[in-house]
Amino acid sequence: MKKYYEELKKIEDFASFDRTRLLDYIHRQKFEASAVCGVEAKFWIELDYVIGLAKSAFSDVTEEYRNFFVGSVLPLMQEKITTVKEIEKKLPDRDFFYLKKDLKTFSDIFSHSSNITAKKLYYFLPFPLFLHAVESMTVLYPLREKTCDAGMAVRKNYDILLARYLAGGFSAQLVEIIDYLIWVQSVSPKALDADRQNFRARIVGRLSDFINTKSDFGTGSEYSAKSFVLELHEVLTDINIKSKIQGLLDTIQTTAISVGECLRTIASIFIDTDTISGHANIYRDLYIASELASSVTKHIKEGSNSGIYEDIALSKALKPYFMQVSRYMLGTAEDMEICRLFEIMFYLEETAPSFIMHDDIIPLLENSAELLERQKEQIAKTLNKAFDPESADLFKAKAKQVYAGK
Repeated sequence: MKKYYEELKKIEDFASFDRTRLLDYIHRQKFEASAVCGVEAKFWIELDYVIGLAKSAFSDVTEEYRNFFVGSVLPLMQEKITTVKEIEKKLPDRDFFYLKKDLKTFSDIFSHSSNITAKKLYYFLPFPLFLHAVESMTVLYPLREKTCDAGMAVRKNYDILLARYLAGGFSAQLVEIIDYLIWVQSVSPKALDADRQNFRARIVGRLSDFINTKSDFGTGSEYSAKSFVLELHEVLTDINIKSKIQGLLDTIQTTAISVGECLRTIASIFIDTDTISGHANIYRDLYIASELASSVTKHIKEGSNSGIYEDIALSKALKPYFMQVSRYMLGTAEDMEICRLFEIMFYLEETAPSFIMHDDIIPLLENSAELLERQKEQIAKTLNKAFDPESADLFKAKAKQVYAGK
């Protein structure tokens, strides 16, 4: 019997594992589904919120929870059901098995609930069964602010994307605050009044925690004057950032500031939002990405291993910025090309020094270069001045310098 219960426990653990362990997979599935079906990240965020509300309603079989589900949650499910069914039909089983399974679960819960409530048989709503169904979800299991990649949710907002990237060099805690604000901004239009008040309280709490986090100072026998100078610079920068965050916190506590204004205030700590040009910079990034795709194609055809190594080194230096900023300034199709380009570069690095080549690598690289060139030409029409190729060379040099300093 002991062995029987140990095995039963393993099954229960498997069915209730922490979904945050699957974030890369979950975010990638939603990103690719968005590209295939033409839906925005906002849809996944709102759907996650609705599923989360449903899960909380299913947690207790009482009249209060039934009324909450029928009166508040079911109407929100009604708003999403048409899009859910359309996405389910468009996605191929081979690539989206678990996502389609979760979409079908959502449809079944809504359909069954609608039939029962239409007949006013509220006491027959099988909440325990619904709860088990939601807890068995994989891709659509409710994760609140972690439900979707924050970059997807703030796509084409260059100021926020760049500020979020730069903030990562100072504090992971501040990036989490930015991501939470992005999520709140996306979900608030569909949120219940009580939740909006809770969001505000959590924003205040997170900002306060960030301000109160103490700086760590280095110790040890190898601590030098150079270490002191670098650390002093970091501390002064930290003090400056926290001072401006304190100003934002004071504003939130005294006025009805919007979440969008909070994000703009944080962005202004890292960049001059009035002078920076998102279109000019994304044109530069497309120029670099297209050039990289063409360069590695040329070196593969020539069999130049040294050239491929140079391309790999450049891609490793560029990847953090391109994956956190550049890709989100593009449409989902071009975004996928950027991701594919860096995945190919990673593959080449992993197969070095033999550089095992599959037949489809060169066609994929050529297609990427062609698509990125077309996108570059479209953006060029919106620019007020001619592009200076030296700016691309300077950016690549700076990216290499930053990468080498890590």
